[in-house]
Amino acid sequence: MTTDTTAQAAPGSPGSPGSPGSQGAEHAANEAFAEILLSPEGLADPFSRYHRLREAAPVHRTTLGTWVLTRYDDVDEFLRSRNVNKDIYVWMAGRFAGEWDQHPALGKLAANMLWANPPEHSRLRRIANRGFTPKRVEEHRAYIERRFDELIAPLVAAGGGDACNDVFFPLALSVMANLLGAPQEEAPLLRDKIRDFQRVFELGMTASELRTADQAAVFLDDYFGDLVRQRQRERRNDLLSAMIDAVDDDGGRLSFNQLVQMCHMIIAAGSETTTFFLTNGLRLFIEHPDQADLLRAHPGLLDQAREEILRHAPSAHMIPRTTTGPVRLGDVEIPAGARVSVLIAAANRDPERFPDPDRFDITRTGSSPMSYGLGIHFCLGWRLANLQAEVVFPALLNRCRDFEITEPLRPRARVAFPQIEALPIRFRTVQEAQ
Repeated sequence: MTTDTTAQAAPGSPGSPGSPGSQGAEHAANEAFAEILLSPEGLADPFSRYHRLREAAPVHRTTLGTWVLTRYDDVDEFLRSRNVNKDIYVWMAGRFAGEWDQHPALGKLAANMLWANPPEHSRLRRIANRGFTPKRVEEHRAYIERRFDELIAPLVAAGGGDACNDVFFPLALSVMANLLGAPQEEAPLLRDKIRDFQRVFELGMTASELRTADQAAVFLDDYFGDLVRQRQRERRNDLLSAMIDAVDDDGGRLSFNQLVQMCHMIIAAGSETTTFFLTNGLRLFIEHPDQADLLRAHPGLLDQAREEILRHAPSAHMIPRTTTGPVRLGDVEIPAGARVSVLIAAANRDPERFPDPDRFDITRTGSSPMSYGLGIHFCLGWRLANLQAEVVFPALLNRCRDFEITEPLRPRARVAFPQIEALPIRFRTVQEAQ
């Protein structure tokens, strides 16, 4: 932090308008958080608001009663604490007239591994992990390469198109369907329903959005229920069959409902997050052509480029947690029974960990981004997401040149998963550019 040489106290010092704990700091933090939640400007540019929130009050209790964390070291310490878990009943307390669990979409969360805690989470995770070992993930490389070639071909022929919705989303969805064992021809049926259901992860979900999410939840439960019944009758070489046959140490198996929710979680979480990992990566390379040229010239930078994309523009900006006991972060104590929004996207831009944090630099080294989470809820499908990036980015950058974004980008009205609605681009192939 730079030193203020004027007579006024520097922001962050005791008693200054911007110091944590002062009324000025509380007002500044509340204002920044309200802009993130409610304003078009905040949706279009949450990162500048994250900086303001972190500078004013890095551990902040909002007017909604939810705590927010924005500093890297605080996020790291909090997510490792034994007093932190994911309790859907604490998180949803008081919402929707206290009848939240009567809604199909919200009730699904209570049955989902994403909201489970040990020992049940450990049991479910061990079973799901069977599909995401390094060997099993690598087996999907050839399919990813072939499917990407199929999806990018129409854009190559047309000289452009919507890379997000016509290439990356169907790629990520079909890869997860292939892993799980869902028929490829049926995967497009899931697309809109998955996105409708994802609204349940937003802090400001409206009653109308909840109705849409409820309808999607019923559709997805019916679809995956039918798929589970099919596999119970006839096994195949896929993850769903492996989960059906999996036996715990005590001889137990996953119930029918657990299998249904596992199917939903694996396909929905894996397709949505990877879509925007790839979308954000291409967008960053278009906006920073020098970094694209650097990766073309030095393909050995691919791993660092992948990490920098995850840091600079993660798919998920916020992950929810609750507390079972007090957690002290610096001079602030978060009490037991608290709802905490962990802003991993803000932690990824913390200048104390990442010098010049708003710069996209694929040669960056140092701290790892928080984009896949931390602790027992670390992203289950991270290897498969990384593999898709390893296939897609070199293929695009080596085959194509002169990328341009052809229309103003439209941000989604989301906070946890903000992202953009589409990525309309044009480009030339290497042959055309010569």
